[in-house]
Amino acid sequence: MAKKLTGVTKLARAVQDKSLEEKQPATELKGRQKPKLKNFRLTGVDIMRLQKLTEAVNKESERQISETAVIKGLIILGEKTNTEKLLKMIREAW
Repeated sequence: MAKKLTGVTKLARAVQDKSLEEKQPATELKGRQKPKLKNFRLTGVDIMRLQKLTEAVNKESERQISETAVIKGLIILGEKTNTEKLLKMIREAW
């Protein structure tokens, strides 16, 4: 005679977990995500600034650091910076 299933099945739990993830916004990034291409237009002055900054970072680093890595570092630094200070720098750049 077949046993009657009781409790929640793995499939039901998976569906429930997925629905909870969709309802709750992700507040933290999980590990490495697939990179998405994002283009930015920079003026000649901005490109020179980025190159100088990359050169300065490479002098201090043991390994070669790319411009992309510098930009990512600046984004993280911007997250940790006071918003008013960041806004002031943006206004000076324009």
